[in-house]
Amino acid sequence: MSGLSLELRGDQLQVTGSDQELSISTRVAVSGERDGATIVQAKLLTEIVRNLSSGAVTFEIDDEEARISSGRSKFAVRTISAHEFLSPPAPSENSVVLDAATFADALRQVVSAASTDESRQILTGVLMAAEGTGLRLAATDSYRLAVRDLPSMEVMAEGQQVLVPSGALKELGRLLSTAETVTLRLGERDVTFDVDDTRLTTRLIAGEFPPNYRALIPSSHPNCLTVGREALLEALRRMRLLARDTKESTPVRLTLRSDSVELLVSSTEVGQAKEEIDARHEGEELTVAFNPDYLIDGLEVMPGDEVMLETVHPQKPALLRSTETPDFLYLLMPVRVP
Repeated sequence: MSGLSLELRGDQLQVTGSDQELSISTRVAVSGERDGATIVQAKLLTEIVRNLSSGAVTFEIDDEEARISSGRSKFAVRTISAHEFLSPPAPSENSVVLDAATFADALRQVVSAASTDESRQILTGVLMAAEGTGLRLAATDSYRLAVRDLPSMEVMAEGQQVLVPSGALKELGRLLSTAETVTLRLGERDVTFDVDDTRLTTRLIAGEFPPNYRALIPSSHPNCLTVGREALLEALRRMRLLARDTKESTPVRLTLRSDSVELLVSSTEVGQAKEEIDARHEGEELTVAFNPDYLIDGLEVMPGDEVMLETVHPQKPALLRSTETPDFLYLLMPVRVP
């Protein structure tokens, strides 16, 4: 599993890497002389090719080694029999073609909210579920929840949902950056994405996404702050400079007033930072505190020039969303402060 499978057929070289959970395979055009297949240690091969001078690379294999040469550089490395490589499962024949840019944008908004704690495997996944006549993506690490709806993407049958590892979707996001379409093939235990000449297959996570996530989203919000997204984002980045220079994570306090919002970070270790920016607030004046990194993460992927921060109470989840579209929301748990 630490090796790359290299298979040459005519002038097409197929390179495949797999860790049993995630497999990525891509085809590239080469000048092939004789068909064959082998396995080479992935890390070593990558470092060799990365450090070669620009220009053509010649790759030859026999029963025991691969010879890699470019210019005056020559390497000979041990190989492994191609028969020992565990091929990824065959993808489902059922497929759906999606717009790559739209799907990539949805992944960018949602994937970062998934947990990275492998002991909580369910939370490391991204929910893909049928929602109305479209597709819903959702992720949470129990501190924030990101939900993106794609109303025009009919991918699943009514009531169908799966959990896709967030790590696999991060890799997919990189592949989508230059693509026009992505083909999704959903199987019983895995899902495959075809992007141009690259195929990504990942096992689905067994289990159920937190079923009560919908109940966390308040149906009404008596308090609503409307503020320029970029102005708030820049102010938070300045506040974070002080918050990061402490031993423990320091929250940022937001005091919501009728015509402004005041940001405050205070630490007995370092000092204090305060900033006020123009905003519109409907409801009672109150102060709510958040982890600045989580709030920044939400603002960075929020569309539009203005955002709304909707609150019920300083100790209840707050909802961040754009004034321009209802398709994306970011729910954030507040931090208790004295």
